[in-house]
Amino acid sequence: MYYHYPNTQFPINRQYPPVSTATFEHSVAVFQKTVVEASTILRKFADSLFAHRLISAAQTGNQQEVDRLIKSIGVSTPVITKFTPDGVLLTIHTQAQGSQCCTLTMYLRWGNFNRPY
Repeated sequence: MYYHYPNTQFPINRQYPPVSTATFEHSVAVFQKTVVEASTILRKFADSLFAHRLISAAQTGNQQEVDRLIKSIGVSTPVITKFTPDGVLLTIHTQAQGSQCCTLTMYLRWGNFNRPY
């Protein structure tokens, strides 16, 4: 089938601003710190006792305890934590130059309920 769209007969020539990599480079530098902090979180999650406490709190729906455990890891960037019966979703938003520049999201499974997060 062929559809006629009267407003798109010709390609549109757009003017873009000159390329500047300064903001991107700053975002990359800030994100590298975020990755280091994510690594710190993962190392703590590898501790069986900590993992047991985290999963137990999540499975009982204790968001306050889950948040307390995450904060106890000691990373400087705030971590938003959500959990399902299957696992935990961590989102780290990083600020740069006064606004949110980067987001790292990790989903780690601890169960096998075959549900999407």
